[in-house]
Amino acid sequence: MSENYVEKLEEVKHDHTSGAWVVAQKAIDCLEALAKEKSNVEYSELIAEVERVIGEILKAQPNMSQLTNLFNALLFTVEQETSNDPVVLCRKIVGEATRFEEHTRNAVKKVAKFGAELIANDSVILTHSNSSTVLEIIKKAHEDGKAFQVILSESRPVCEGRERAKELSKLGIPTLYLIDAAICMGIEQADIVMLGADSVSENALVNKIGTKAICLMAREAVVPCYAACESSKFMPKKLVPKKEPVRDPKQVWDNPPSETTIENYYFDETPLELFTGIITEEGVLTPTELGSKIRAHKMNPKLIQMLK
Repeated sequence: MSENYVEKLEEVKHDHTSGAWVVAQKAIDCLEALAKEKSNVEYSELIAEVERVIGEILKAQPNMSQLTNLFNALLFTVEQETSNDPVVLCRKIVGEATRFEEHTRNAVKKVAKFGAELIANDSVILTHSNSSTVLEIIKKAHEDGKAFQVILSESRPVCEGRERAKELSKLGIPTLYLIDAAICMGIEQADIVMLGADSVSENALVNKIGTKAICLMAREAVVPCYAACESSKFMPKKLVPKKEPVRDPKQVWDNPPSETTIENYYFDETPLELFTGIITEEGVLTPTELGSKIRAHKMNPKLIQMLK
């Protein structure tokens, strides 16, 4: 028996190890299951439940702009539907979710192509965390016949670098795995830094904690540093959460001394000016070019209210 949408909702809310695209796919599965299970309820009840689910996911995953853009499209779909027929609305919700998924998949393929072109044969790539977009870039360069080594960070507190190491090992790509505190040693060996993104605003990028430090060290070492993200991760600065909630301290230290306070965070914010370029489905953009595109993005008023 397949999971119902409530179970899928909990899975989305508690996934803090997967990349943004994997989490977005889980959200799409949740919404599609909701549409199938709620097509026979009152129209107003359906809309209320869709908005409740969206709100819960946004609260649990505040920095995932891909989710924000998915929900932005869905809320516009709900507002534009005038039939008052729950069956019709459910079909449109599924259709919009499918369209978003297909658009993003195609965008990731284009990002992978542009990113792979930046990887030279016999080079060393350094990456951080478990970005599915960066993985697609590495796969494409590998498929193109390029030989290279990948340096991975541990990516505490949940150590998702381990999952990336397993994936690259299956592909036969040699890797060097470093604890986060030793990442400077990795940058000194690297020819290029490739990082993912959970959201990108007009002037900054939100990604796994440690990203800003890596970018600063790369600049100091004169190593080109790129962020890879498709347009579904663009989000106006005013909608980026002001402060990330403190995460479970036990992920850092299960039993610290009584006078010790643990602050555990998953994300940090990095100025776009620290990146050599941002790899998108339209090519490698400068911070200025990227900012112009994000400022032109239209956001649903109800979504803006949910994010406050």
